[in-house]
Amino acid sequence: MIRLAVFASGRGTNFENILESRLPGIEIVLLVTDSICNALEIARTHDVPSKTFLRKNYASKEEMEQDMVTEIEKFHIDFIVLAGYMRLLSPPFVNRYPKRIINIHPSLLPLYKGKEAIRQAFEAGKKLYGVSVHYVNEGMDEGEVIAQVKISYDGEDLQELEQLVHQAEYALYPKVIAQVCNRGGRL
Repeated sequence: MIRLAVFASGRGTNFENILESRLPGIEIVLLVTDSICNALEIARTHDVPSKTFLRKNYASKEEMEQDMVTEIEKFHIDFIVLAGYMRLLSPPFVNRYPKRIINIHPSLLPLYKGKEAIRQAFEAGKKLYGVSVHYVNEGMDEGEVIAQVKISYDGEDLQELEQLVHQAEYALYPKVIAQVCNRGGRL
């Protein structure tokens, strides 16, 4: 059984979608958050242990991430999945787990990295949008792309576009997680 930790910062919709996908051979054993957020309630509902690391409680980011590593090791985690985790992980943390951390991003990378990617693309007048799943490296949304889904949208409603992008995320992410995790290996 592959043991997964999910990192989240907000509503937890991707986290909940992954949980409800019931991926064969994969068990979500830990939720890590960097804020008090709705993802914690989802973890409670699904009996998934959670741990919150608030940056303000640490003298440095390195100290916080060392506590995160301790927690990951305690749970014998095989892979880390970022699901709306809004904090950039440090190079030492990322390099500790090469090709063992994946992220989903609401754009066709390398376009529109960082926050508000859907809005950025929409305001640029694009008609082709998408979702990317990538390995996490030292840069922001710069890791090797594993999979992408393209979305054509010619409408004028940002909220409608956001819903289409989120639906694509919910369809793509569990499949890619299963594909990546079933290649095996422990952290």
